[in-house]
Amino acid sequence: VEGINQEIWGACIAYNLVRLEMANVAADAQCNPTDISFVRAFHIIQYELTWAAATRAYGKLPSLLQRMRQRLVTELTVKRPGRHFDRVVKSKAQRYPYKKSKA
Repeated sequence: VEGINQEIWGACIAYNLVRLEMANVAADAQCNPTDISFVRAFHIIQYELTWAAATRAYGKLPSLLQRMRQRLVTELTVKRPGRHFDRVVKSKAQRYPYKKSKA
């Protein structure tokens, strides 16, 4: 049980750290944090931190973090055009086929 709680807290902390970095980058770039994709930001941060861990030169960390922030700004989400149709709830798939009456 303690291991499960630790994993849940670790995931929550990682999620909030990614969101915090997105907010900091958005403030520097003077855009909304919602303009940055969470999935892209997560992948960029994961990639850059993997390289930061592989290079054992701690003097390079500030430049690596700066490069990561620049990549986050360049990967801003492209605005999608507005919806043409309202969202609808799809009907559940029928379990058995049914006959349609010929009228």
